[in-house]
Amino acid sequence: MVTSQDVTINFRGYGDIVIPKGTRLTNQTACGIDKSIHFVNEYGWIKTNYPELRYLLLHDAVHYGIDIPKEFVQFV
Repeated sequence: MVTSQDVTINFRGYGDIVIPKGTRLTNQTACGIDKSIHFVNEYGWIKTNYPELRYLLLHDAVHYGIDIPKEFVQFV
């Protein structure tokens, strides 16, 4: 699964962040697989697009997860 387009999400007090088109996603949660959840599973764009926030944003993205709405998910 990947994002079908650039997706703007208001994430955990960082304001609006943009997840680029083609970012890989996963259904893996802490409790197993949940097909209704589409977490970001690729983070290189954070360092490139948000260098001033990269460490904090990366930490929160990995530990809390950025859930992408189903309408922006492309199954490949």
